Amino acid sequence: MKPTSYLSALFRPSALPAGERPPCDFNLISRYFYNCPAEDASHTIDAETTADLDLNAVFERIDRTTSKVGQQCLYARIRTLRGQEDAEAFGRSTDCFSRNGELAASCTESLSRLTDEDAYGLQNLIFDTPAKVRYFAWVYPLTLLAVATLLAAPFYPLSLLLFMAIFAVNLYIHYSNKLNVSLYGSAVKQLSLALRTARELAVEEATGQIRQVAEVERRSRVVGTQGDSANELAAIAWLFIELAKVAFNIEVILFQRFIGSITARRDAIHGMFRFIGETDAAISVARLRSETQTCRPQFVDGKYLKAEQVVHPLIDGCVPNTLVLDGTGLLLTGSNMSGKTTFIRTLVLNALTAETLDICFAGSYTAPYMRLLSSIRISDDIAEGTSYYLQEVLTVKRFLEASQDSVPCLFALDELFKGTNTTERIAAGKAVLAHLNRGPHIVLVSTHDIELAELLDSDGYELHHFREEVVDGRLVFDYQLHTGPLTTRNAIRILELYDYPPELIAEAYAVQERLLKKPE
Repeated sequence: MKPTSYLSALFRPSALPAGERPPCDFNLISRYFYNCPAEDASHTIDAETTADLDLNAVFERIDRTTSKVGQQCLYARIRTLRGQEDAEAFGRSTDCFSRNGELAASCTESLSRLTDEDAYGLQNLIFDTPAKVRYFAWVYPLTLLAVATLLAAPFYPLSLLLFMAIFAVNLYIHYSNKLNVSLYGSAVKQLSLALRTARELAVEEATGQIRQVAEVERRSRVVGTQGDSANELAAIAWLFIELAKVAFNIEVILFQRFIGSITARRDAIHGMFRFIGETDAAISVARLRSETQTCRPQFVDGKYLKAEQVVHPLIDGCVPNTLVLDGTGLLLTGSNMSGKTTFIRTLVLNALTAETLDICFAGSYTAPYMRLLSSIRISDDIAEGTSYYLQEVLTVKRFLEASQDSVPCLFALDELFKGTNTTERIAAGKAVLAHLNRGPHIVLVSTHDIELAELLDSDGYELHHFREEVVDGRLVFDYQLHTGPLTTRNAIRILELYDYPPELIAEAYAVQERLLKKPE
């Protein structure tokens, strides 16, 4: 087995660490994910969860792909759950490149052909509606007439006049379609580069698709080709070729055949695209493993989650924590800024990378393969006239509907129903959390409402908390997970530390004492 330092050394500089790569253009990177039908997906990560987990930022941190195709496939993979078998198969591919650094370097060399931004447009050949050739019904008759008039010219010179008239019509047809032909030029160039790349990466399973794509590529060579204006002889030769293409509609006919072959071979093009992209994605994750402390997940049946020394990949020097839930949910309390929301995100994010990339940022990770739904970063929608509370209601309704399914779900909620008053928030929160925690689902919830701890005592929730202490007049957080309920509060203390007026602080403490005092 090659040591990881050797594996890292063999990668080309094109596969740069995240900090040295240019910013990601997610409008281009995400196109494949949004265009690709989710027929083989058990669950896709929606926009809300993507925002909750800062998934785009996470992607930028973990992306080590070489090609644009690989980048698009890695992004689609991290947002698409295709089942435990798919995750484990991807893990085996990653293992192959981890063990064989020379193979990884050789593949990276091939993938470096597809680093140009135009390679993002290759997926257009798979999903875009093919362009229609204008006036194609007239093309073959006019072509036959053009040939016939030239053949008749030695015997009937006046037929040249008819040829010139036909040439004028063909010229109009030629340049009416020129824009569509040129628009395909970039994608066709990338198709040719992708075909060469796939041949070099080829495994037995991909050879059939490569043969079919080769047929498309042969018919595409006329598309978007231009003369060499810097070479006078070449330019003159190209002029005669262009005149012949116009006179006999050669480019239009070949373009029509090319469009037909793309339509007939879309599945093969898509298969080749995924083959290249998944290969690049597997090499990317192999490189990530060599640079970062990660583990392989273990998937089990039942309502069980064990994450040892788990960290968040976006936080440098993140304090690792361990959590074990056996048949229970997590009710997490903590002071402001203590890290409870970040810990919830950490758990969900590691579940996601486990189920899509077969890696976790932890010492060990064991859990069922679950659908992932989160409600962490909700905002009101002014355009739709939707209040913050109503947005929460609609989001939680989706959770309740998902909980009716027998497929295990991981539900993550931060400060449930914080858009309404205290009494109703606690009452509604208790009812919702008790309902979600039934069945095979695992619920992770953070809250400031310590009252929920007592109300949910019989509904299968374990209490944990994060805490702080005051050192030299400032709050210090250890970011360590502690068992049991939180017994301290710090909201007013933070106001005091930031020099709010003393009389205001005194009044706040007095009101707090009255509210917390139990009636006799």
